[in-house]
Amino acid sequence: MGRRYIFLKKITLFIVFFIVLIFALKEARSFLIPIMLAVLLAYMLFPLASFLERKWLPRILANLVAILFSIGVLVLAFNFISHQVSVFAEDLPDIQNQAETNWESIKRNLSESTGISKDRIDDWEKDVRSVYETSDAMLRSTFSTTTNIIVQTGLMPVYIFFLLYYRDKFHEVILQLSRDRREKTETILKEVNLVAKKYMTGLVIVVFILSILHTGAFLIIGIDYPVFFGVMAALFNFIPYFGTLIGAVLPLSYAFLAMDSLSYSFWVLIYFIVIQFVENNILTPNITGGYLSLNPFVTILSLILGSMLWGVAGMILIVPFVAMFKIFCDHVSFLKPIGYFLSDKGTEKYALSVEKMKGWFKK
Repeated sequence: MGRRYIFLKKITLFIVFFIVLIFALKEARSFLIPIMLAVLLAYMLFPLASFLERKWLPRILANLVAILFSIGVLVLAFNFISHQVSVFAEDLPDIQNQAETNWESIKRNLSESTGISKDRIDDWEKDVRSVYETSDAMLRSTFSTTTNIIVQTGLMPVYIFFLLYYRDKFHEVILQLSRDRREKTETILKEVNLVAKKYMTGLVIVVFILSILHTGAFLIIGIDYPVFFGVMAALFNFIPYFGTLIGAVLPLSYAFLAMDSLSYSFWVLIYFIVIQFVENNILTPNITGGYLSLNPFVTILSLILGSMLWGVAGMILIVPFVAMFKIFCDHVSFLKPIGYFLSDKGTEKYALSVEKMKGWFKK
């Protein structure tokens, strides 16, 4: 009876702690998101700041130059994207009229080919529109929350500066807290640093490459506004796993509703099926180096939790921090089972490989 009571007490305390933690994270999102994003960006800027410091600049100036350089790149990228959006927005009324005309034609052809009355199809459309309006309201709320947080990130360059400036001090404080486990803590910190730097830098490179690939593919297919759709679709790849699928919605919807032939939407769909495979199996693993080592199930659960807590910002931030937590679990004996659960190990014999596929043909 005593053991059972102790076990139930521990479970109850864990559940209460988890609920309080979720509530605290949700309530403090306006404060935490800029800081967590600043941590990841500081890791990304660290190689540049460290290089400048080693060559000829004192640390203060090296950090300032690195931050100003990143701000300059962001301003150029923002201006480029704003120009593409304005070009698309100018033609939006004509696009909407064309989409409505095409949609009426699609409904008419569907009615004639299936024998379903047009009134029935209109009723289905109303049901779909109601679902869309509900999801659109949720999406707008999510993006509104994310936008408000972005507006509140005026202090983020300051956070990045001090994170870079006091990096040695933070490092030493963590080592002092670990006391007699300094060597193990040093190993954990090195692995966390490597994961954060490789992941953030690799992610930016992947998005840049995908912007070029998407734009080129849309030019070949013949979609209008290829640069706009290419860049917008690529930006969603800051969200792991779901990024390519979410990014496909806008160009696919445009091709289906606003172009003069359904063949455009067919080729856009084929392209995104191919690029999803290429991005998940070739681009991201090779460029980021596969340093996260999280299994897909944990990644998907993390993305869902991140979106529930902090919207789009949460989906972008949560995966690298879960990967850092996994590294910590890997080096703490009683947490190793959790680290093993989070990792992509343990299912190698079930994985699809070139050698297995060759074996199928030899039989």
